Amino acid sequence: MNNPKTKADLTKLSHSLVVTGLLGMVEDDGLTPHQAFEVLEDIKRQTWHALTEIHREVTSK
Repeated sequence: MNNPKTKADLTKLSHSLVVTGLLGMVEDDGLTPHQAFEVLEDIKRQTWHALTEIHREVTSK
């Protein structure tokens, strides 16, 4: 079953900001789309632990 929470919804500001960031990397920073996605993967690695901690705090309330 597809979970709608895990699908892109560009009407949500948070989702569109991710796309805007990727566009900025390509248009302003001169990265290729492949390089932009490599940066995105690095961002995911660097923020994973903080996001899981925040999620734990939010859901324990």
